[in-house]
Amino acid sequence: MSVRATTTSSSPDNQKEPAKCPAPTLNFNSSQWIWTTELVNPPNGSAPAGSRAFRKTFSPPLGKTPAFLTIAFTADNAATLWVNGEEIVSEFAWFTAGRYCVDLTNCGCAILIAIKATNFEGPAGVLVDAVVSYTDGSTSSIVSDGSWRTMVGSVPDNFQSLSLDDSSWPLVQTEGKIPVAPWGTVQLAGTDPQSLATAQWIWTTESAPGGNYPPGARAFRYTMTLPAGHTSGTATVMIAADNEYTLFINGAFIGSGNDFRNAQKYVERVRGPKIVFAVYAVNADSGPNPAGLLASIQVTSSSDRRDTHCGECYSTSYAVTVNDWKAFPGVVPWGFERPGFDDSTWPGAAMEGQNGAAGIPWPYVSPPTKITTVKGSPLPGAPKGS
Repeated sequence: MSVRATTTSSSPDNQKEPAKCPAPTLNFNSSQWIWTTELVNPPNGSAPAGSRAFRKTFSPPLGKTPAFLTIAFTADNAATLWVNGEEIVSEFAWFTAGRYCVDLTNCGCAILIAIKATNFEGPAGVLVDAVVSYTDGSTSSIVSDGSWRTMVGSVPDNFQSLSLDDSSWPLVQTEGKIPVAPWGTVQLAGTDPQSLATAQWIWTTESAPGGNYPPGARAFRYTMTLPAGHTSGTATVMIAADNEYTLFINGAFIGSGNDFRNAQKYVERVRGPKIVFAVYAVNADSGPNPAGLLASIQVTSSSDRRDTHCGECYSTSYAVTVNDWKAFPGVVPWGFERPGFDDSTWPGAAMEGQNGAAGIPWPYVSPPTKITTVKGSPLPGAPKGS
């Protein structure tokens, strides 16, 4: 019995190479800060505290097949993003913005961007820049502007659903483009170099007369959740502490440092989807004195899917030290560096001032240019790590 082998030619006559879809460059140059019509003294006015819903539906041009969406967003004060009904990621602190890639190979016709944004007090705003990449290599842009829909009052159930009819929702109030006050510029991951410029010096909420904290070790934790469909990536951490620190990622010892004037930079492979950054920080000396922790974190990850049309679909999550870090005001709890440790009852960190601000006891700390390769060992009293 004979078997005939069949072959498929790779010549242009029989098979077309898929179009390349390079990762687009994002910026907020054409985006406007937006909010509901509840603003007092708009634009740039204050708004009631609470969460509000925002929606933008985009229909691709005829004949175009979406491959993926690259989107950057931020909000004053916090926000969660959905695309076509799927929760993607949450952001906190308006002065940094992550960059996220969302697979659209099975999205159908319309693309729905839905955001639940929360204002704690005072000014409120949402800022978005997004690019739809098509399988033929072309793109379309989506920005936050006056065409978005919003709802005054509480967020409706299933507001992120494609089936919800928002035609009766009012249009948003626009507040101006970057660098409009009170927000100024926003650091955008993947576009702006990573830095410590927008990071806050933080410590615990213990009483600190004159800015002086009790001496001793304190524990800090920050949990980053990768975008939907991402489970691994590469973390870049820039960190400094007054007086010294030991850094752990997902329980593993990463490195130690003892010079608050010069930050260290670590680059590590990480596993998610939740990544725990834990710091054992020590305020030295025998009596109360200034104490602080300063850090910037970026994690670049790609979708676990391997069947997308184009390869350059990656996300970069961005976080700096602000009051969404957890800080334990007392003796360091055993096992605090481990991913499974429960920090739900810990208070948020106290913010002491932005890097380089007037009136704080530390000079501006520049971003390190070299990766720290000599990690040293954990500080005395710190966990050994896994």
